[in-house]
Amino acid sequence: MWGEKNLNYFSCPVVQTPRLTVSPSWLSPGAVVTLRCEVEPQSAGRRFYWYKAVPDLSQIKFRYDLLPASVDGTVENSFVIHEQKHTAAYAYAHPAASLTVSPVRDKLFTFDEVGLHCTGNSAEWRVMRIVKSSYSNCSVWGTMTGPLCTFKSRWLHKAVYWCESRSGKFSNAVNITIDLAPLLELTVSPSWLIPGTLVNLSCEVDPPSDGWMFYWYKAVPDLSRDGYRYELLPDNINGTRQHSLVIHGQNHTAGYACRVGYGIPEFLSRYSKPKFVCSPVSHPAASLSVSPDREQHFTSESVTLSCGGNSGDWRVKVTRELGSSSYTDSCSAWGAMNGSLCAFSSPQLYKAAFWCESESGELSNAVNITVQGSHPTASLTVSPTREKLFTGDKIQLKCSGSSGVWRVRRFRQSSYNSDISDCFSWGTMSGSSCTFSSRWQLTAVYWCESGLGQLSNAINITIHATPKIALTVSTQWASPGASVTLRCEVKSSLPGWRFYWYKAVPQMSNTYKYYLLPEKTHESPRDSYVVHDSKHTTGYACRAGWGVPQYFTNYSEPKIVWSADSHPEASLTVSPDRDIYTVDEVQLTCRGSSSYWKVRRFRPYYQSDVSDCSVWGKMTRSSCTFISSQYHKAVYWCESGSGELSNAVNITVNSTPKPVLTVSTSWPSPGASVTLSCEVKPSSTGWRFYWYKAVPDLKQNNYRYKLLSDGVDGTALGSHVIHGEMHTVVYACRARREKEQYFTEYSEPNFVWSADPHQAASLTVSPARDKLYIVDDIQLKCTGNSADWRVRRFRQSYYKADLSDCSSWGKMIGPLCTFSNPLYHRAVYWCESGSGEFSNAVNISMESALMPHLTVSLSWLSPGASVTLTCEVKPSSVGLRFYWYKAVPDLSKNGYKYDPLPGITRGTVENVYVVYGQKHTAGYACRGGKGNPEFFTEYSKPNIVWSAASNPEASLIMSPNRNEIFADEKIQLSCIGRSPNWRVNRLIQSYYRSDSSNCTVWGKMTRSSCTFTSSDNDKAVYWCESESGKFSNAINITLKSNPRPQLTVSPSWLNPGASVTLSCEVEPPSAGWRFYWYKAVPGLSSGYTYDLLPDSVKGTVQDSYVVHGQKRTVGYACRAGIGNPEIFTNHSEPKIVWSADSHPAASLTVSPARDKLYIVDDIQLKCTGISTDWRVKRVSQSYDQSDVSDCSSWGTMTGSSCTFTNPQYHSAVYWCESESGEYSNAVNITLIHPPQPTLFVSSSWLSPGASVTLRCEVKPSSVGWRFYWYKAVPDLSQNYKYDPLPDITGGTVENVYVVYGQKHTAGLSCRGGKGNPAIFTKYSEPRFVWSAVSHPAAYLTVSPARDKLYIVDDIQLKCTGNSADWRVRRIRQSYDPSDVSDCSSWGTMTESSCTFSSPQYNVALYWCESESGDFSNAVNITVQDENLLLVSPVHPVTEGASVTLSCIAREENQLSNVIFYHNDKLRQNDSRGELKISAVSQSDEGFYKCEHSGEVSLQSWVGVKAGLKRSSSSFHAMWAVGPLCGILLLLLLLLLIRFIRLKGTSYFYDVVRPTKNPENDSKKDQSISYSLLNFKNTGNMRHYLEPDDSPVNSDVRVGAAGRSSLAASDAAVYSEVKSTSGY
Repeated sequence: MWGEKNLNYFSCPVVQTPRLTVSPSWLSPGAVVTLRCEVEPQSAGRRFYWYKAVPDLSQIKFRYDLLPASVDGTVENSFVIHEQKHTAAYAYAHPAASLTVSPVRDKLFTFDEVGLHCTGNSAEWRVMRIVKSSYSNCSVWGTMTGPLCTFKSRWLHKAVYWCESRSGKFSNAVNITIDLAPLLELTVSPSWLIPGTLVNLSCEVDPPSDGWMFYWYKAVPDLSRDGYRYELLPDNINGTRQHSLVIHGQNHTAGYACRVGYGIPEFLSRYSKPKFVCSPVSHPAASLSVSPDREQHFTSESVTLSCGGNSGDWRVKVTRELGSSSYTDSCSAWGAMNGSLCAFSSPQLYKAAFWCESESGELSNAVNITVQGSHPTASLTVSPTREKLFTGDKIQLKCSGSSGVWRVRRFRQSSYNSDISDCFSWGTMSGSSCTFSSRWQLTAVYWCESGLGQLSNAINITIHATPKIALTVSTQWASPGASVTLRCEVKSSLPGWRFYWYKAVPQMSNTYKYYLLPEKTHESPRDSYVVHDSKHTTGYACRAGWGVPQYFTNYSEPKIVWSADSHPEASLTVSPDRDIYTVDEVQLTCRGSSSYWKVRRFRPYYQSDVSDCSVWGKMTRSSCTFISSQYHKAVYWCESGSGELSNAVNITVNSTPKPVLTVSTSWPSPGASVTLSCEVKPSSTGWRFYWYKAVPDLKQNNYRYKLLSDGVDGTALGSHVIHGEMHTVVYACRARREKEQYFTEYSEPNFVWSADPHQAASLTVSPARDKLYIVDDIQLKCTGNSADWRVRRFRQSYYKADLSDCSSWGKMIGPLCTFSNPLYHRAVYWCESGSGEFSNAVNISMESALMPHLTVSLSWLSPGASVTLTCEVKPSSVGLRFYWYKAVPDLSKNGYKYDPLPGITRGTVENVYVVYGQKHTAGYACRGGKGNPEFFTEYSKPNIVWSAASNPEASLIMSPNRNEIFADEKIQLSCIGRSPNWRVNRLIQSYYRSDSSNCTVWGKMTRSSCTFTSSDNDKAVYWCESESGKFSNAINITLKSNPRPQLTVSPSWLNPGASVTLSCEVEPPSAGWRFYWYKAVPGLSSGYTYDLLPDSVKGTVQDSYVVHGQKRTVGYACRAGIGNPEIFTNHSEPKIVWSADSHPAASLTVSPARDKLYIVDDIQLKCTGISTDWRVKRVSQSYDQSDVSDCSSWGTMTGSSCTFTNPQYHSAVYWCESESGEYSNAVNITLIHPPQPTLFVSSSWLSPGASVTLRCEVKPSSVGWRFYWYKAVPDLSQNYKYDPLPDITGGTVENVYVVYGQKHTAGLSCRGGKGNPAIFTKYSEPRFVWSAVSHPAAYLTVSPARDKLYIVDDIQLKCTGNSADWRVRRIRQSYDPSDVSDCSSWGTMTESSCTFSSPQYNVALYWCESESGDFSNAVNITVQDENLLLVSPVHPVTEGASVTLSCIAREENQLSNVIFYHNDKLRQNDSRGELKISAVSQSDEGFYKCEHSGEVSLQSWVGVKAGLKRSSSSFHAMWAVGPLCGILLLLLLLLLIRFIRLKGTSYFYDVVRPTKNPENDSKKDQSISYSLLNFKNTGNMRHYLEPDDSPVNSDVRVGAAGRSSLAASDAAVYSEVKSTSGY
């Protein structure tokens, strides 16, 4: 291996290891090279020697030749070499050593084989490289063969390479970068082709760069390698510079691939993954067939794909889209391949394309197969088809299939319950669609159920919470003209949000209006936006949109970016203009061009605390004044009525300065100096300091301050030295401004304590022990020459300093302060006299009292057994003695007194004591003692040792004396003995609590007895304690839950006279129960009373009972008893046995008396009988008795009648109960949904005067319906009102009706009626027929006046006519009636104008509706994102008028060299940019589009309407000929009738009813005449009209003689032909 890794090719030998640096590393030939040699550690006296490092191949290292000018060394540690040409790092070849690289390209790639060739006058070579300061030779990373080094690299890297010869020469150095081989992605368009159409291939290179040559291949199946071989496409041997290729005339399924080449010699990349173009056309040599032969298949269904053709070996391939990529695989991966057959079934839903590939390399036709989970007879789809849905989304669930009747259901499962419900309870069902929105997050399963009984696929829908959005700004204070970066954060993990940026303009209502920022595009996929040149205070907001169709979040909270620069129309000034304190009154004045102002402030330390002056000050016109009682910092600004924001002002309201006094020492030695320091915060210059002695003032319970004699004029410095102070003293300070008569407050007094007594004041402490405990009674005594005293204490902690008087923590009597158990364990105490003197100070530390804890060896004892007592004192301490006591009940104090155990009155050293021979219940306690005089701890809590043995002097007995005692049972505990007074105690011991208490807490104590009941399942020990101090025996009592029986009846509905079996079950079951059976008699004031059944007075051992001969509705109950005396359970819930037979004393009738009742019905239940008071009850159909309720909870009870409606499906049993205790007959009522009508119109767009066929479908369908037809009239206060169409107020039997002569946009509706009295369905959703013809009373214009607009256009829709109030409505391209919406939801409505812009591609129909109930013409508008747009008239053009069509681009208003097409045929192709038609005719009507620079616009419809023709002689002739033609037509009609009669079938026209006389109609010029002709059958019916026969309409235009009238020419007479023959 070669040696010497630090190859700078020069070296310097010194004792320590030197470090050589060279400059430069790469040189131009002949340039200067500077060498620098550094030795660590540095020292003086060194000389430096310089060498050339010459390669020595024999030793695989270097030898060192001294440079000629360095024989004697140098003092300097640097050396300069001039005219250096050949080194280890230069870019020119040396004659004796040269390096060449192959391939000779400007780029080399991974997987390239690189050759490095050394040439020169040497026979032996090595090739070296350096990568990131690491040297290595070719043998490490390549193969060295003679003078040639070859290598390949799999990774990107950069290195310097050079040759070194055996003769010691360096070659030129070469810098080589190995780039990553490119990754290729081929895309094909289209994926499915129409035979013979073009196929576009596009090859994308990653990473992208220039200079690539693209090669295009056909992917030919190669079954032997389970892959593909690649054949260059014809005419593509030399490749293309473009990364795309167009293939012409492709007919069959084919696979394609690409690869790229670079440089000379050419580097060729790997092939891209093959991509396929699918064609349904079979290839002669390869075809694919599917069994079952259909496109849609279902999960778990077996599908067989069969390959046919002239090959013996096949494989079947599939490709399907997975997100943004496609997945291709062979049958063997997802099915079973057997010869030419591939069989598979899929448990998943997907859509994919399949084809066959043959051994001979052919591809078959491709087949699209969809695997779905639902049956085609019932399917459910969801809109919007977004990946995620949110609260507030309007969601549509649409059922489709072979049924006409549908319902949508959902299932929700939660931790509380599961819920199945229909659409009507949480949405709106219209026909086969259910629409709903949710305000809350929820997850549910939805499906359709058809009238034919099929169930659709189920869809799991999760509605997510609306994501929260927050705006942040890069700076809240902006320098004028600076940029501000807005950042919008959506609290959502979803990718793909688009962000919209707004200016927040204040409104006087404390809200903001939001205006999109004025940029070319307002939306951005980036979550940041830069506002340039921000000068004035401005508010900003953002919101985000996601998905298609786009879902928008709420606006973010506005963020204000403040500027100190005044706005010309809004500025803020502050008075006073100086530092502001809490005592100052501050005035903020707004100035500008507005007369209305408000002042706002923002406090940064309070969460989003933005508020108005009215909250914290007083606003008077344009001024706000306020005083702040506490320190705060806030930003203030003005907002004008016109929406302007003033400059912002940062105001800090400082607390009135209160100086802080510190002393150099709190406990000085007597006579020592004390330094006082006074500091004013916030600190500033210009203060003078004054020093005071604080003198006690007992009357004011405070201090008065006496100026120190040497500080009358104050001091400039904030410190002062006190000399020679001997006793306790208190100091204070304050400060004054040099130039203002403004004093701060006094500082808090600071104490300098002394332990030396003062002659006039002295403090002594009792007890005088080293240690004091918190249980000690401590006495502080003040002595001296004063009659009035107070004792004070001071405690300093990490949290606060506390100074207080004895009265707050002890008791002060004269000069004595006594206290115990203080809050603080360590404090300084001193006396202050009425004469103003301080005593000596005493530091007192209190230690915690020791607390003993007694444990006993056993809680229940056998009589005579020993009991071990253990006393533990915490915290433990040495030297304690332990004292043992018997706890003797003391009823007077409701506690215990403690008697020492005999023989151990002086205590024990050990903390254990054994009591022998204990027979009865007893209580024990202990305590500890220590010291002399002895300090005792408190007594431990008494511990009771129980015994079941009775004491002659105290005994406890229990009643009832049973093994089982139940909760809620009355229990009596009696104390017996020699004492007149007693108390009963109990102890409840559990894992959760230990509770000892007496009877007065949980029962009632009467002399010697305690009675109680408990609803809890308690387990406790009870015992008596006597006034004489005795304990009774103890009793363990466990209370069990009181069981409640459950009654069941069979049957629930009975046949009159049948038997009824009652069963009563008690949980938990146990032996010994007797069962009692009752009749539940209604009591209107108290629920039910219970009468024992005659045979059940003594109860039954069996838990069942049979009632014979029951005829009418009745209620039953049961209960059980056990023991002696017997304890009873509660009564069971009553159970009702229903009968449909009426009782003479109680009967129920239902109105309306129909077979079917609907949820819209007002239902009346009436009770009749011999009683005056009634109640109506119901129970749900499940017979779940917990669902029994009165009419008052779901209806209205008035006298004997209950009325109610139920808005949803419901099934229940209803009956009456009387005051006299009777039950009525029971009635089963099921409320169902009323049928829902749906209206269909034959055409949504009509030609003026054309007929419109209406069809009304009622679901569920049934016979007997009549159909009523209405015009939907706009009602701006709600939605629409419905006026019946003329002459058909009584409805029609047929569900089809034809409206003739309709010219203008109109809304239509229908409903059905049935029965007597008739029940009506709801009105159907209105359906619209639109017309481009303007109405005189309502007209819609569009600005810009074209039907194609850009997404950035501001569009204005203006309504004109004879109304003052308007609304603009739209329906999008689907024409789904549920998609009709008002301008207010997608634009801004201002009086009669609607303005909007669309952020995305949108096609919709727009029209006006007036307050007077008129519809305007309708306009189709396309908002597009394409660059090119055809400008064409929005409204139809009158025949004969001129029209100009032009083509514009987004950035250019007018274009030239535009090609125009009419109905896809070339109309004009020249240099002009406009198409002018001087006189429009009907032949000019149609679709137009334009083309410019290869880009084609969307097509637009240009309508042509007929113009007015002048009267002529031919017109007069028509008046003469017209009547004659009418007479001839009438004669022909009579002959036809005669002919029909002769054929055996007789029809005649029964009624001819013209419309009302239009002469007095204000709209007579536009009137429509109707005639209703009814066919009646008067003979044998042999022929009849088919239901699908269409009526023949004649358009007879009428006008006055000699003149033309547009109104007259538009009038028409129509006839409607009806058959009453029953067909």
